Amino acid sequence: MKSLYQSGITFALALLCVSSTGCFKISSDARALRDCITQSTAKEWNEEIEIGAGALTLNVARFGLSFVDLDPEVNAVLSAVRSADVGVYRTHGESKQKDFTATLTNADHTMTSRGWDRLVTVMKSRELVVVYVPNNIRSTHDVKACLVVLSGQELVIASARSDLEPLLELAFNRSEWHHKERTKP
Repeated sequence: MKSLYQSGITFALALLCVSSTGCFKISSDARALRDCITQSTAKEWNEEIEIGAGALTLNVARFGLSFVDLDPEVNAVLSAVRSADVGVYRTHGESKQKDFTATLTNADHTMTSRGWDRLVTVMKSRELVVVYVPNNIRSTHDVKACLVVLSGQELVIASARSDLEPLLELAFNRSEWHHKERTKP
């Protein structure tokens, strides 16, 4: 009986640890965005995958990877990301609309009420890409973003929190490298 009790406690603690790392859910802002988009675009969306990696999970991964010889660019990206989650969904029915104006209006309303502003929009006949950021960004060291990609019968919702400075430096260095390569005689 004591062994069963200890096993139960161990299982409960392991479940609490795993669930607190954010492995089984997307953020509440990403969920709100997903719900808004799915309600305004199709009858039924099926979840293909929904996974998140919180700060604890990423810190454990960074610690484990510190023993591996990785490319400096990979280390820069790993050190910059604080949390990330993604959900991929598919519908088998045809979208209710091909004009995403109403979908975008609903998404803007949902995200604005949660303190987010739309930063990027790309809209084509059957494709929509939107990026939202909080309207109170104070520093590039801790920036959140939510992303929607809607293409035909597929929907991707992602969110991330990261330190943008190492990522911007990486992008700047890559553009300098690319520029130098193109201007070689």
